[in-house]
Amino acid sequence: MGNKEFVYACTLRTFGLSLDRFNVICIGLASDDISIKFEETDLVGRIFISKSTVDSIALEDVLAKITLRLEDYIFADSDKDLSKCLVAALKRESDMVAVAESITGGLICSNICNISGASDVFYEGIISYNSGAKLRRLHVPATVIDEYTSVSSQTCEAMLKGLLANKEVKYGMATTGYADHKDSTKEGVAFIGYGSINDMKIDKVEYEGTRNSIRAKVANHTMFKLLKLIEFNTRNY
Repeated sequence: MGNKEFVYACTLRTFGLSLDRFNVICIGLASDDISIKFEETDLVGRIFISKSTVDSIALEDVLAKITLRLEDYIFADSDKDLSKCLVAALKRESDMVAVAESITGGLICSNICNISGASDVFYEGIISYNSGAKLRRLHVPATVIDEYTSVSSQTCEAMLKGLLANKEVKYGMATTGYADHKDSTKEGVAFIGYGSINDMKIDKVEYEGTRNSIRAKVANHTMFKLLKLIEFNTRNY
């Protein structure tokens, strides 16, 4: 083999981890021959760890430390997209998912459909951008929109319930919000719904950024939350 050097490398994928937070949590783990690089776009991150010499034990030790410190952020221990992990989780359980999107305008559906074999688990996607579509396509009660507006936790919950009324669907995701809401302390505010008919969750999220960046963040947040919920259910049932 001579003096040829080997490179041992691995990749972790994260959600919700900023570069500043990564630097604080993982300070001191890199060395002269172990490189740790982090990049993030629209809340989804990639950690690339590599070692320039033949000994892989030190890299495995660093990997174990990073995994322990960032456990709440990591969604994949290889270079897999968030949507690919979600589709894989649904396939393992043989479950169908449906999606109702307003603020995200089809981004979630597009991400899922990018994955080969998604038809095994993806039932339908409804882009209910107009309030009328929420009423007619998802059967959101007019009284809910009148009292709480189309951008509210109540409307998001009703959208999710509309999807999950279909007995062929186990899980659903729903989004509604403003990508450039001027009355918020942030530029964008949204409500995301995810879960099953017996375990529905509604979160309020606020993000800064361009209109399309905020929409992408909301889409990624929704997919991540459903992925974690499915993994939790798999471990506990």
